[in-house]
Amino acid sequence: MKKRIGVLAVLMMTAIALLVPPAYPATMNPQENVNLYTGNKLIIDSNQASIKSVVVRGNLTAATLSNNVYPSKNFTLTTNSTQLYTVDVLLSYQSPYTSEIVISDPSSGSKTQYTSYFVSGGDLNLTVFASFQASPSSGPTVPLGWSSFYGWVSEFGGAFPFWIKILYGVLGAQFAFVGYRWIKFEDERRRIEGHLPPLDRGNKAYLWTEVVFRTLIAGFAISLAIMIGEVLVLLIAQYLFFVNLTLVSLVDFFSIFFVAALGTLVYLAREGLDRIFDLKPMMED
Repeated sequence: MKKRIGVLAVLMMTAIALLVPPAYPATMNPQENVNLYTGNKLIIDSNQASIKSVVVRGNLTAATLSNNVYPSKNFTLTTNSTQLYTVDVLLSYQSPYTSEIVISDPSSGSKTQYTSYFVSGGDLNLTVFASFQASPSSGPTVPLGWSSFYGWVSEFGGAFPFWIKILYGVLGAQFAFVGYRWIKFEDERRRIEGHLPPLDRGNKAYLWTEVVFRTLIAGFAISLAIMIGEVLVLLIAQYLFFVNLTLVSLVDFFSIFFVAALGTLVYLAREGLDRIFDLKPMMED
């Protein structure tokens, strides 16, 4: 009788063990929004080699990633431009481990712990939305000089399309060559004939403003014609032939407005030299 009771007890315990599902450690899936300044480093650190894989989504050409062999203890992401990245990190280790998100500022050498995790063992699927923002301006750190001027010129030149730069570069070289020969010829003719005074510096300055003004007018007319022509081609193809053309956009309102404003300033300077200082030379047909 006792043997039967013992067998029944063993069978009941076995049945209960089979009915109760085994307890597995739950996988954590935390998500963090981290704001950084450009130049900062996003560091995911662990006290064990628990980082198994990393997936980064965003503009990778502007980013610098740590070249680790996984599994690894850390991962680093940084960029020098305003960007938004999504970083998916899979961490896994059999024994307990800790992991933390750290923001490092190389300029000051400081490190700030954003958050940390303790895992008793198993997987940790961590997703980090890293937003790199422009750092606040703290004033010039270097004295102003030619390097600052060249930096400003390069940044300002980046606002113009490449074809605009080529157009005004070619026109500027052509008009400068023709203008130099024109002014030189006019001055030599006056010196040879003798009935008109040679060109002084003020008269030459006035003539050079004329050359610059004509260069701007020619570039403005050509660029505006190219932009309007492309728009007309696209409209005709779309509404007349029902074809959607994919062309490189040549429309750039900034260059049009900038040249118009610059041309107006040159025109006012030319008129000022003529009326206020009477620098306009006597011209002969």
